[in-house]
Amino acid sequence: MKTLLILRWPVSLAALLGFALLGCNRSHDHSHGDGDDHHHEDKTAQITVWSERHEIFAEHRLVAAGTATKFVTHVSDLQTLEPRREGLIKFRLALGQDAPIEKVENTPTRAGIYEATLTFPKAGHWNVTVLIPTESGESTVTLPPVKVYASKHDAQHGEAPDAPEGISFLKEQQWKILAKAEPVTKRRLVERVRVPAMVAARPGSQAAVTAPLAGRLFAAPGKALPMVGDTVQAGQTLALVQPMASELALKLAEAEAEAVRAKLGVEQAEQTFKRTQKLAQAEAKSARELQEAEFALKSAQARLDAARAVQSAFQQARASTGEGNASVPAIELKAPIAGVVVAQTGAALGEWVTPDKPLFTVLDVGMVFVEARVPESVVGRLSGAKGATAELPGERGAFLPLTGEGRGRLVFLSPQVNTATRTVALVYEANNRDGRFRVGQQLMLHVESAHAEDAVAIPDAAIVEEGGQPVAFVQVSGEAFEKRELTLGIRDGNFVQVLRGVSEGERVVTKGAMAIRLAAASNVIPAHGHAH
Repeated sequence: MKTLLILRWPVSLAALLGFALLGCNRSHDHSHGDGDDHHHEDKTAQITVWSERHEIFAEHRLVAAGTATKFVTHVSDLQTLEPRREGLIKFRLALGQDAPIEKVENTPTRAGIYEATLTFPKAGHWNVTVLIPTESGESTVTLPPVKVYASKHDAQHGEAPDAPEGISFLKEQQWKILAKAEPVTKRRLVERVRVPAMVAARPGSQAAVTAPLAGRLFAAPGKALPMVGDTVQAGQTLALVQPMASELALKLAEAEAEAVRAKLGVEQAEQTFKRTQKLAQAEAKSARELQEAEFALKSAQARLDAARAVQSAFQQARASTGEGNASVPAIELKAPIAGVVVAQTGAALGEWVTPDKPLFTVLDVGMVFVEARVPESVVGRLSGAKGATAELPGERGAFLPLTGEGRGRLVFLSPQVNTATRTVALVYEANNRDGRFRVGQQLMLHVESAHAEDAVAIPDAAIVEEGGQPVAFVQVSGEAFEKRELTLGIRDGNFVQVLRGVSEGERVVTKGAMAIRLAAASNVIPAHGHAH
């Protein structure tokens, strides 16, 4: 018999009643029916085996040679977490060099449960294999050797293995909630610093398209005005603006005035430079003051060159229109970068537009920045950091790598601490060709620290908080579970290091742990029902 480990938690009356009813109404009542009259309870054994695809949980009496023995075999599909509801399974019995014996069970007696009656002709330790046809071939599950006694008397007095102790949670209960247990493994974990971050546009990846002159708005020949959401290419004509001649004359006058101001600036800068040069030769001015005067002259000359270029452009436009024309040729408004139109003024065709208001805003989101502020108390752990992953809002547990070939790179870890926030700027550049990131979006950044090691780890989903103490439920057999208190270490994405509480190779419940916890808390022993 299994021993139920009674654990107590404060639970609702509804939960207690629910598990009590589930236990009381869930009797298997698998009578072995071997045809023998027993004057005492037969000794039984349990077998639990996991393969990559299936879990086999079988119960049987101790076996005597030549005696038909029922193996109540539960078959769970580890991919779907459901019982095998239809189809045959095959038992293959082998002893030494003798020809193997095969027994086919064509269908389960109920969902997931096959009642196979097996006869072993000789005493010995028999190898038993269960063969399960699947859509991708035959799945093979090798059971541990089955000891067959020479007689019924020997079997009745044989030493039965102890049933696993723990919280009893029957296969039918597990199938109902699609419970899942996964093996504890060793894996390389990297300690990560978790900080909030925001997606930002890269410098130069957003451009506003404005009309250089006031005028009437027209679409490019044969096309419509771009709408929000349209993709445009660099250099593509987005619209036309046709200014009035009077507008051109005004702009020309402004350009000529700016050129005059720039020329005067150059003349003043030249005089200052020559005076400073003479004083520097007489050692009345320092070399630094001379350099500053020279720089001011060069800057003034650059402003003059720019003003004259603008003046020349307007003069040529004025000359092409003629003095009597009321309007000038339409000016093409081209997209300065490739990207998506994210805003437009909504101006109608033929409407008068002015240079003070952008007509279109184009955003290139193929590459974005992910910017974070790291507390100065932990920035030292990131001195060698390069890798990072992002966790998007509403997608907890889904991590997008930001670094690596074709993904992105670390751009900047500031050497300066913000004295107001006591944080350090951290910036990554991320590939966004699939559009997972949106400019302005908030997310959680998981940044690698320098600490990494191979460690025993379990999925985060296996951890249940109980009074502030992390615990996990370990499946010790098909229908028995143990609660383990955990001491945790590094957390890396969906996995957490376990310093104490579980061992490599054990199986922890990652789905349905709360139901198992409530089953233990109900203080009700489910009616096991495997009547022997």
